[in-house]
Amino acid sequence: MDDARRRDVLLVALTFAAGAVDAVVFLRLDVFTAVMTGNIVLLGLAVGQGAFRNAFRSLVALTAYAAGVLAAARLVGTTPHDSIWPAHVTRALAIEWVLHAVFLGGWILTDARPDGVAAASLIAVSGVAMGIQAATARTLAPNMSTTYVTGTLTALLSELSALGALGPDARRRVTIVVALGVGAVCGALVLVSAAALAPALPVLVIGAVVLVAATRFR
Repeated sequence: MDDARRRDVLLVALTFAAGAVDAVVFLRLDVFTAVMTGNIVLLGLAVGQGAFRNAFRSLVALTAYAAGVLAAARLVGTTPHDSIWPAHVTRALAIEWVLHAVFLGGWILTDARPDGVAAASLIAVSGVAMGIQAATARTLAPNMSTTYVTGTLTALLSELSALGALGPDARRRVTIVVALGVGAVCGALVLVSAAALAPALPVLVIGAVVLVAATRFR
């Protein structure tokens, strides 16, 4: 497998992890920590309905995500045109992995039902992690996203309408969209069958991404 293909596979894996994260966090904590478009809508709904606890959680998620993006932007910077996967990308994703591991630990300590300060803390940890992932992935593939797919889906449908067939970029976009949905399904299934271990899914996937990146991109 060449480096470009390996990079695309790892981006798909990150997208799968993001879908799993959002499924688990939304179903138990009533917010999104990866898809900020949906989270902004949830914030508006919470304010409109007077559900101020949910509004606070959405604000925490938005603030944490922004902090993660800013931190990753400083850490990663810009990717040289001749580099498929720079070392600083792997370091940023390693930090994301640590944050997901912290989330898993906190989740287990609260018996998979965090509330109050514990819930807000876990939302913040997850939001920073997903902000780091979003900013890091953007340096690798500016036209793709591993945390939200509205733009990817729009570009895919526009290209399909114009060309009537799927080119290489369109096939990548299809894979990204499908990966997010499949990740959400898997996250929800693990939450139902083994709630305490649900956050372990993104920990395992992102850990594998970091391991492959560290050994295959030098």
